[in-house]
Amino acid sequence: MICEKMWNFRLQILLSVVTVWTVACTEQPKPMGYTIDGEIAGMTGTVYLSVFEGKQPRVIDSTEVMNGAFRFTGDVSAPIYAAVETHDGAILRFFLENRPIRITGSAAAPQDIRVTGSTNDSLYRVFCVQYDSVGNLLNAPELQASSSMMADSLRQVQFRWAEGFVRQNARHVVAAYVLFRYLSYEMSAEELRQALAVLDPSARSSVYGTLLEAMSEALTRTAVGQPYVDISLPDTAGTDCPLSQSVGEGRYVLLDFWASWCPPCRAEIPQWVEVYDRFRKDGFEIYAVSLDKERDAWVRFLRSSKMEWKQVSRLEFWNTPEARTYGVRSIPSNVLIGPDGVIMARNIKPAELARLLEEKLYLSVDPENQETADSIPDKK
Repeated sequence: MICEKMWNFRLQILLSVVTVWTVACTEQPKPMGYTIDGEIAGMTGTVYLSVFEGKQPRVIDSTEVMNGAFRFTGDVSAPIYAAVETHDGAILRFFLENRPIRITGSAAAPQDIRVTGSTNDSLYRVFCVQYDSVGNLLNAPELQASSSMMADSLRQVQFRWAEGFVRQNARHVVAAYVLFRYLSYEMSAEELRQALAVLDPSARSSVYGTLLEAMSEALTRTAVGQPYVDISLPDTAGTDCPLSQSVGEGRYVLLDFWASWCPPCRAEIPQWVEVYDRFRKDGFEIYAVSLDKERDAWVRFLRSSKMEWKQVSRLEFWNTPEARTYGVRSIPSNVLIGPDGVIMARNIKPAELARLLEEKLYLSVDPENQETADSIPDKK
């Protein structure tokens, strides 16, 4: 009897252990990976699967299309923004995650291609509909002809909508992507930290959360009041030119990030030329870092413009490490460095900089010293 009771007791323990082990295995399944089944009428040749780990795509797989059908299989550590591309460019962009995903449509109507099976993609498409609806209002001819006050109000509505989307979907990686892609360029380091704190750990540890963490740290290191960080890039002749060669006693240096392919950058250039011509002899310099990717386009634009200040570039587009050093998320972007090497301003406008230089370079003269005051050329 005692032996029988002991056996039953041991059997119960064994069954309990097996039950716990089975539940544990059931609750933590191995990731199944993704399967992308595509049926796009009219598509032929080789098709590529790319992912966006930042602003630029990276090809991770390719396959041949058979009668408009193709399949990709694999595994991603976290949902990520992706694209299906051909040699002619992207057919569609979507959120890739470890689920069965189906893509259907026609190559002749890429705007109507449907993606099903991805939770993050479904959320992102809802976001884009709302966000783009405000964007369409901003681009309407009637608004372009009206006052800027209405446009500013609509931009605030668009921004607040995106912020609300991030908060409501904080457990999904798409929230980190929206924060990175749509909001970060208008945020300070502290605002970025607060926004990141809203995200769930899984979204914060995604590639976009990691990029935002690095951006926040870079903005902190290069904030107003901090000493500048030296960088060095090659000029048009291929000679490395350290920023430190321009910074120094009596000089105000504008570290400018731009590119010849950037319309807002080109629109500002005549104003920068005016400021540079006006103050260059009195201690003002510009150190321009181009995010161009084609040397011929960069050099050709420089020759056609009147930008006579220091021009440097790695021709690495958004992969330019110096842009990341200064937390640059969009261009044009700039940092004003004072004679003591301390950062005085970020993203200052030409007219604002002209007023500041007028004050720093000319109004500091003792008005009682008439001889000195009279020797100052009229800058107006």
